[in-house]
Amino acid sequence: MDQHKLRSAGVQEKLEIVGVEDEAGNPISALTILSLLERVAGIIDNVQSCQQRMEERQLELENNIKTIQGDVLKLAKDHSDTSGTVEKLLQKTRKVSANVKEVRTRVEKQNVRVKKVETTQDELLTRNKFRVVIYQVRRDAVKVCEAVSAWTETRE
Repeated sequence: MDQHKLRSAGVQEKLEIVGVEDEAGNPISALTILSLLERVAGIIDNVQSCQQRMEERQLELENNIKTIQGDVLKLAKDHSDTSGTVEKLLQKTRKVSANVKEVRTRVEKQNVRVKKVETTQDELLTRNKFRVVIYQVRRDAVKVCEAVSAWTETRE
């Protein structure tokens, strides 16, 4: 066993790095440094994989932002087109409204004239000085005209 201790002590001495000591002043072995280096390598690998995932996520976000920007531009264009169409429809509606008002005014004026004619006709009918003849076809109109001219001749 002494030989084993001597061998371990010899290996221990070989693994110790000359001139490198810990805080207590004891020499640091190569295994400790190797262990620390492996931990540092693991941490660096972990950081690199996190950084790679972050870069991938960044690219994904950039692509999503580009897509959203494209959609927003398309939406703005569609909104502009819709706004133009709505403006045209509003102009047409204003024109139609103005025409409807004009037609309503003419119809009201015509209604007033028709009422005047009706009252005049009623007065003439009550005096029995005017006879109303209703016709539907043009040749009936010729017969009515002949009848009216014959009636006026007989009255004279």
